[in-house]
Amino acid sequence: MWRKRLVMVFIILSILLLALVSTGFATPQFELYYEVQPGDALYTIANEFGTTVKRLEEVNNLEDKFIKEGQEIIIPQEHKAGQQVKKDYEINLLKELYDEEEVMKYKLHRDNGKVIIKLNDDSTEDIDVSNLRTLDYYIKSGDTLYELAQEFNTSVTVLRKLNNLNNTDVIRIGDKITLPINNLTPKQVIAKTISKEELNLLARLINSEARGEPFIGQVAVGAVVLNRVVSNYFPDTIRSVIYQPGQFTPVSNGQINMRPSWTAYRAARAALAGQDPSRGALYFYNPRTAKTMWWLSTRSTLVQIGDHVFAE
Repeated sequence: MWRKRLVMVFIILSILLLALVSTGFATPQFELYYEVQPGDALYTIANEFGTTVKRLEEVNNLEDKFIKEGQEIIIPQEHKAGQQVKKDYEINLLKELYDEEEVMKYKLHRDNGKVIIKLNDDSTEDIDVSNLRTLDYYIKSGDTLYELAQEFNTSVTVLRKLNNLNNTDVIRIGDKITLPINNLTPKQVIAKTISKEELNLLARLINSEARGEPFIGQVAVGAVVLNRVVSNYFPDTIRSVIYQPGQFTPVSNGQINMRPSWTAYRAARAALAGQDPSRGALYFYNPRTAKTMWWLSTRSTLVQIGDHVFAE
């Protein structure tokens, strides 16, 4: 199916280029984008549009070679002046092989000098969202369905189905919508659902446990808390992990209530963004001050940062 779709995209693009050539343009006078469909890969797109994977990576800054459904990628157009569009006869042949209904599944969306090739069928009828795990999200300034779909590793069509948007992309600031979390890691879910109170608590723990430590060490302390939240051996919320009896000295001596520094907040956000200098540690301690050194010494050391040893 994906090959058939790409062939039809090639037809539309070729017809568009022929129209431009016939009106006197030797070189395309617009930016061309292609909306990625399920099953697409960079090498298939490159082959159909007469370019290379390397060139697609360069013009789209795709360092990890990763594309996802719904993403709009730039198609480089590097025709030399006077160059004719190739294989006109193949275009006519393909038009005979595929009926008009198939061709009409695609549309060219024009936005000034930008042309986007995309599917014309945005129906959500065949999409099953009954088994998706979700969270509630309130629209902020600048949010779009496309950007939310990218952030939550899903498609715009799924978001429409979940929120009964009836093939519209209109969302308003303050609206509550449902977003799927099945394609997120447990830590990503924490980062997207954390409350201001929990963020403040995490920053307070980092501040009280690791002030004076290198910044990377402060991030590592925050990461240990998150590693515990997603572990089966500890409570499943940030607050429960931090206030679990006998775990963190600042909780028992009251230093957890100190106002956190700006650096502690920055370290908390870095840990929530996925940084983990602790290498997945569930424990950390200072060998010079730890009161349960006999037990901690039985844990496998992963890394030492500043005065703290991080262990699993």
